[in-house]
Amino acid sequence: MRRGPCLPFAFCSFLALVLTGCGNEAPTGGGQAGATAGSGKAAGGSAAGNFKIVILTNGSSPYWDACDRGLKDAGAKLGVRVELVRNDATEGGQIRRLEQIATQSDVKGVGVSVLESQAEGVLERMQALRAKGVKVITVDSDGKPEGREAFVGTNNLEAGRELGRLVAQLRPDGGKAVAFVGILGAQNAQERIQGLKEGLGDKIELVDAMEDAVNESKARNNVTAAIQNHPEVNILCGIWSYNAPAIVDVISANGRRKDFTIVAFDAEPNAIVAMDQGMIDAMVVQNPYEMGYTGVTLLHRLITGDKAGVDELLKGKDVVDTGLKVVVPAESSPVQSRFRVTLEKFKGWLAEKELEGS
Repeated sequence: MRRGPCLPFAFCSFLALVLTGCGNEAPTGGGQAGATAGSGKAAGGSAAGNFKIVILTNGSSPYWDACDRGLKDAGAKLGVRVELVRNDATEGGQIRRLEQIATQSDVKGVGVSVLESQAEGVLERMQALRAKGVKVITVDSDGKPEGREAFVGTNNLEAGRELGRLVAQLRPDGGKAVAFVGILGAQNAQERIQGLKEGLGDKIELVDAMEDAVNESKARNNVTAAIQNHPEVNILCGIWSYNAPAIVDVISANGRRKDFTIVAFDAEPNAIVAMDQGMIDAMVVQNPYEMGYTGVTLLHRLITGDKAGVDELLKGKDVVDTGLKVVVPAESSPVQSRFRVTLEKFKGWLAEKELEGS
């Protein structure tokens, strides 16, 4: 094979030096904020963007899209690389992902939505990260306090009570309810269901809480089984975000909307459409956007030693409550709540944040 002419050695050496000086390694994070890394100075004197903040989810439902937007907005504002890592809704998946995160030397802050509150394997990986100097918090679903520095998310016990109070208003003559959830062992599920029981009052009984292992097909099957096995049930409660669409699918297919009061946590895009169509009576909606935004902000302040900023967020506690909304179909809804907003106003809020759900 014919070879091209050789460049002089001195010129090749110069060219190699120039190319090396111009190189710019791409950030490993998946967030938009990676493009702004290194564009400023972080507190404590280190260059902004020289580290990465990761939030690890419990599953991969559309609920997390709003959190992803929030963490990217915070990353862009702070000039730090961010990444949302979506779990496969298994404890083993969280363990493997935490082990992978631990191998990345640029990761200095991690937020975890703990799938199983008693999962020792997840707790051990969180503690191992802290032992390495990585700042660890929980978001959305809390775990054992010894595994994290703070929790950023909803007061799930109070949110469950609010859902129960909504049901009591919608069914003043009483009734029987079934709740549907992904993992009964998740702390947010436990707190919501306990709060739901407290909020329902004396006239309404929660007869069952059914687990679907974060499987949407099983979630629908659970609804079918509930209305067949408990013919006296007239209230259906979705505890995790995808449960509302699952309930609506089954009740619509059976043409039995008039037989049930339907309430749920969160507002996935399909749930918003369902409420618009008259299929959901009320939703207690969390703020995953704020979980992402505040989670990244808190971790950034912890990493950079901004004690005043940390104190501003935590206010002497180890929890940041990101709040909730009670969404009702229209002004004519009988539901009263200090968190109440109509679906129309809620859609306006989503549009402002460029979100499709929450």
